[in-house]
Amino acid sequence: MNCCGHCRDAGDFFNERTARRELKRYLRRGPEKPTRLLIEAISGEEVTGKTLLDIGGGIGAIQFELFKKDLSHSLNVDASTAYQSVSKEEASNRGVKEKAEYLFGDFTDLASDLPKNDIVTLDKVICCYPDFQKLLQLSLQKCGRVYGLVYPRVNGFTKIGFSLINLWFRIRGSEFRIYLHSPKTVDEIIRENGFQKRSYKTTILWQVVVYERI
Repeated sequence: MNCCGHCRDAGDFFNERTARRELKRYLRRGPEKPTRLLIEAISGEEVTGKTLLDIGGGIGAIQFELFKKDLSHSLNVDASTAYQSVSKEEASNRGVKEKAEYLFGDFTDLASDLPKNDIVTLDKVICCYPDFQKLLQLSLQKCGRVYGLVYPRVNGFTKIGFSLINLWFRIRGSEFRIYLHSPKTVDEIIRENGFQKRSYKTTILWQVVVYERI
């Protein structure tokens, strides 16, 4: 993995303390609303016996919820060792260690060696990635059936909020940034790869979109 400043500082931001705080919240309250909406949209289709590629899978909320629906296997690709460590620990606690696979690194560097999966998810991932076109193209190639993502809406709240957050990163000397990407461009890339939109829901900040291969 070519660890640019953005990637390196992302690892510092998504650290063990943050991961354990997220896991604690998930265990107490379940998935956050955008993630829950994504899981519900995916669960609308039969997931029994299917495989999942969760890019930027974090603590593993999506895989753990889909294992309840008899998902057969998950592959969590993440650039944070802290989040993967916490997720592996929880997978062991849940008795799904043998079905939950983990791979550390930048997905775009690893994609060529990965198999296709029935379901591919990117939950709040493309907003952390500058070259989102490459990320989308490579992840779509690995999707056999259902493609789901959560990413920011472009509105006044997110424009102001993201600007302030990036200013905070800059003041701290961090090269990590978050991004607002064009929903029109995102949708066009996905459709051009042979998918059609199946579900679309929003919160104030996030849009939750699920596509299926035509």
